Amino acid sequence: MRTVLLPGISAALIVRDEAGFIEDCLLSLVGVVDEIVLVDTGSRDDTLTIAGKYQIRIEHFSWCNDFSAARNYALSCARHEWILYIDADERFYVPDETAFRAALADRKKAAWKLRLHPRLNWTAYSELRIFRNDARIRFEGEIHERVHPSVNAVCAADGVSIGVCNVAIQHVGYEADQTYKLARNIPLLQAYLAREPSRVYCWWHLGEQFRLAGNEDAARAAWQSGVAAVRAQSVAQTETSDSMVFSALIISRHQAGLPIDELLDQALQLFPSQLTLQWMAGKYALERNETDTARDIFSRLAAIKGDIFFDEQIAYDRALFTHTVQESLALTEFRAGHFALAAWHYRQAANTSPDANALQIKASLAAAKALRTA
Repeated sequence: MRTVLLPGISAALIVRDEAGFIEDCLLSLVGVVDEIVLVDTGSRDDTLTIAGKYQIRIEHFSWCNDFSAARNYALSCARHEWILYIDADERFYVPDETAFRAALADRKKAAWKLRLHPRLNWTAYSELRIFRNDARIRFEGEIHERVHPSVNAVCAADGVSIGVCNVAIQHVGYEADQTYKLARNIPLLQAYLAREPSRVYCWWHLGEQFRLAGNEDAARAAWQSGVAAVRAQSVAQTETSDSMVFSALIISRHQAGLPIDELLDQALQLFPSQLTLQWMAGKYALERNETDTARDIFSRLAAIKGDIFFDEQIAYDRALFTHTVQESLALTEFRAGHFALAAWHYRQAANTSPDANALQIKASLAAAKALRTA
């Protein structure tokens, strides 16, 4: 007989050696969700000691190189009608508790998307993180596990839908050292991609892991496989986030002195609204001294307000819309001989850049050159 679920929402976490992150995660959940289920997969640090200070459920699961298996065990432990899945290096934000609870009372919804900021000072994208506590909804995939296929199946079977709610998650883990995960992630990704070669994001992640390991050739090979996977898709299957393999491969090839023009042109055809690709097109146009083309691209990016910008499918470093593009505009105007305008853009870049002193020096040099050529 099926257990009667309690009203409200359970947060489900799987953790291992997360002593540096777990407390802030729990603090963001306590008093906001109705239950916290923490499943430990073999911590040897103080994770469980820290977690034990809070009124949460602590369960244990033997790690078997399968993230879905661990997550699905956590789901099976949850006792409330809704589940939020979250990681230790993430923090949960609910700006309007009343609106959030009203969303959870909506019987026409099987799941909710929220806004996920993947890094500090980045914009957000939509991520399905809240769904009904339903035995039909389970994760699949050993790494970069997915729940949306089973959510979509429930929606189709029950005539319900996925909504969008005004809550957010901030991910902070990428700012920490990631190299200790390489020995786990690389073989997991390789084994998974051998069976599921169409997972573009996993090709991007495998390339990133090789890059962190110092193997740039293997990184480029992984990204090239991701590009091939995108090319094999129909246009309807292609998502903006698939552009990440193109961006990574273009940057790597350019740094290695390899041709990029054809690859960049194809990327822009597939993803015309992808802003990082647009900035790259401006950067490489400037390298060819095509200042008018570069200026047009950079000016469009500078007009975007990064503090409120939102793209449902992909996140951006907010620096792209502030000091990165202002410095690009400064260099464009300097090469065009507009030294006073270059100085102005360098000063604008200095307002938000962590390298403000260097930019102020460049502004002064450009201003001095403007006086000499006046």
